[in-house]
This record gives sequence, C-alpha cells and structure tokens, in this order.
Amino acid sequence: MPLIRRIGRAIDNGIVGAVTGTVGLVSRTIDGLIGLVGRLSERLDRRLAALGDESRARHRREGRRQIDPISLE
Repeated sequence: MPLIRRIGRAIDNGIVGAVTGTVGLVSRTIDGLIGLVGRLSERLDRRLAALGDESRARHRREGRRQIDPISLE
C-alpha cells in the first residue's frame, strides 16, 4: 500500500509541476507578445508622425492650404 501511495504522489507532483510550468510558459509568452505589440505601435506612431510632417511640408512648399480635419475648412 505505501508503494501505491508513493506512486500516486509522484504522479500528482508531476501533474502539478507540468501545469505550473505550462502556466508560467503561457504567461511569459503573453508578456512577450504585449511587449512586441507595444514596440510595433511605437514604430507605427513614429512613421505616421513623419508622414504627417512630410505632408505639411509639401503643402507649404506647394502653397496649398491645409484642411482642418475637424471643421473640414
């Protein structure tokens, strides 16, 4: 009987360890993806700001009037 209990505890410990490891791995993966999305978002913001600056400079060079995006005037 003690042998069966020992085997049961070993299996139980193995299952608990596997679940704990899986949860840790998933957590780290989610953290990594959140960081990646944050960096990509910052790069996109920088590119969009640069495009806006280029557009405003082009409008000034060509003498065109900027359209106000709120009033559309």
